[in-house]
Amino acid sequence: MAIYGGNDPTNMVLKTGETIKGPGKIIGVYDTTGVTPSAANGIGIGVSVGDSTRTAAGVLQTTVGATVGVVPFGGVLYIQAVAAETWNPGALVYAQASGMAGQTSSSRKLIGVYVGEAGLVTAALVVNGAGDSGATEGTMIPVATSGAVTA
Repeated sequence: MAIYGGNDPTNMVLKTGETIKGPGKIIGVYDTTGVTPSAANGIGIGVSVGDSTRTAAGVLQTTVGATVGVVPFGGVLYIQAVAAETWNPGALVYAQASGMAGQTSSSRKLIGVYVGEAGLVTAALVVNGAGDSGATEGTMIPVATSGAVTA
């Protein structure tokens, strides 16, 4: 499979104060000053390809002008999932809070369909490997995103 489902990433400006810790986070629509990780009932437009920009000291930038690489939805993309859910092929995938994917559908926007191995149980959230604080990183799951809902 081609990386990023054959799509090219693009840089997007983050809303001031927001950060992205790694690849696979669902990126929500542009707010008045930039994009944010998806909200539980927000519309997703793509998936992060890595951390958002960092300062010269290696700290995630939270000031005006911080950016993140994003691959637009379309094709199969790997997305971070919330913890402790069992996934089977064909399961519907919805945008959850903090840019994560999950199976809770109540007032959530459809991102796509899970296309990975049967019986995958997502692990507990972990701290990323870049030395940032907070257990915010989930298991990456393959999602066919061509059917993402935009309304």
